[in-house]
Amino acid sequence: MNGRGASLAWRVVGWLGAGALAVVSASAACSPTEPKTGSQTNWLRTCEASAECGLLSCICGACTQPCDDDDGCSTLEGASCVAAVEDGTIAICGGERYPSAGLCFPRCEDGPCPDGTACVAGVCSPLAPDTAPLTIDVEMRYQTLIGFGASLTYSEDEIVAHPRKGALFDAMFTDSGIDVVRMRDRFEGDNADDLDAMVEILAAATERLGRAPTTLMTSASPPDFLKANGSRVCDGDVVTCTLARTDSGEFDYAGFAEHWRASLEAHAAAGIELDYLSIQNNPNWAPPESDPAVACRFLPTEGTETLLIDGAEVEVEYPGFAEALAAVGAAIADLDNPPGFAVPEVTGVLALPEYAAELDAADVAALAHHLYGTDPQDVAEDAFAAIGTLAADFERPVFQTEMRAGGMDTAILMQTALTISGASMYLQNDFAASAVREGGDDQALISLEDEGFVLEEPFHAMRHFAYFTEPGWVRVEAALEVEDVLVSAWLAPEGGELSVVLVNAGTEGRHISLRFVSEVDFDGAQVIRTTFDGLERSAELGALPEERSLELPARSIVTVAFR
Repeated sequence: MNGRGASLAWRVVGWLGAGALAVVSASAACSPTEPKTGSQTNWLRTCEASAECGLLSCICGACTQPCDDDDGCSTLEGASCVAAVEDGTIAICGGERYPSAGLCFPRCEDGPCPDGTACVAGVCSPLAPDTAPLTIDVEMRYQTLIGFGASLTYSEDEIVAHPRKGALFDAMFTDSGIDVVRMRDRFEGDNADDLDAMVEILAAATERLGRAPTTLMTSASPPDFLKANGSRVCDGDVVTCTLARTDSGEFDYAGFAEHWRASLEAHAAAGIELDYLSIQNNPNWAPPESDPAVACRFLPTEGTETLLIDGAEVEVEYPGFAEALAAVGAAIADLDNPPGFAVPEVTGVLALPEYAAELDAADVAALAHHLYGTDPQDVAEDAFAAIGTLAADFERPVFQTEMRAGGMDTAILMQTALTISGASMYLQNDFAASAVREGGDDQALISLEDEGFVLEEPFHAMRHFAYFTEPGWVRVEAALEVEDVLVSAWLAPEGGELSVVLVNAGTEGRHISLRFVSEVDFDGAQVIRTTFDGLERSAELGALPEERSLELPARSIVTVAFR
């Protein structure tokens, strides 16, 4: 786990090695007893209503009572008044703060937790009586992880000029676990100095990761002189928002390829070695006049497209992505360590098959796409499954290389891309939003401020995956038949570490119980939780209890990291 995991406090008994099946199941042995203290026989039992609690109240699913200080808990043996702002009470209350000074619960440090309870974030919490089964089959293996990351977009200069850039770099690479950096091609032919900011960012990433990050470079448009409209920016000029032509009237594939070769040489001279290259971002898109943006339109192969312009149908000629890729591939083939092509980076999953159909798998290192147009609350799973089938036919990995979404939606989309299409890489856009965006950007990982920065909800969604895995880990079978709960499991190559990520996308809390019945010997397991509607952000809840009970509040993401 990147060497960053906290110490873990319990051992999972058993793991039979190859062919092992880890089973998460409900069991009578995990059913909580009812702690009895004096006349308060219902104290700490689970509940749904105060009528079940006798003289006590049902608070956050437990029979207890509010308090102002320890005297307010004196009738409950072993209880302390745990402040409502403490991590333990917030955890018991599903990530929310209860509106009292405190609640009566035993503290784990004061002695063993009573039967029927478990230590959660330092407080003894009652165990849920009903749990759902999860099975993890480590012999059924899928894709190998390449990594998680984000795009720097247009923030490079602002990042390296930030007054707290050391702390910012720590957040970007040490605290997040991110190990993939996607960058734009800034090279225009005579501006090599503009690459200095990227050199500094990659050096900072290498220092913090202990190795070079995986790098992917893309471009939203070739330089002005290679565009039919004479500008990288398009604003409704759908006919000319594309590649320029030569004097003979042909699309200038050769000039496009020469530009990419020169750019790669400039990056190499600056010390930037690229792992993957995308020759055109969003080749299937041209921006409308109402929303100008940097773009360049390509069809899958050279040809015409019928467009409606000023109420009339017009046949518009466009260059072919396949022809452009072939030209670039030939132009850079003799470079030292040329990057692999991660293409075609179309806007969404539905466009990928059309573009991929015109590509030779031998020329492609990864099938790359974005997720624009995907509704996280209504995912078209068939389209994602088709991507997985296409990748299998190509015998190439799938990269999801750009998406903007909030925290909960990011968690859902990550699980969907990883488990249904079998993505080996997932990237968010943006890594760091500019400080000029007042109020920040809740779809970026980090929002920059003049003097500081804010870790946004997508940062924590991605951290639940990135911080507790490494490149080379393999996704293994994880099955949980609980509505609205998505799960993936990741096994280290040597088999000594396993991370399970659960996303409860629903509006009701869920209870999961874990019991490994095969012969695997871990030193312990750590539980980390984010409740997007609550206060918890990558909250460390401590060791997974011996009873293996796991609470998934509504709209939350939970990682269990076994070592």
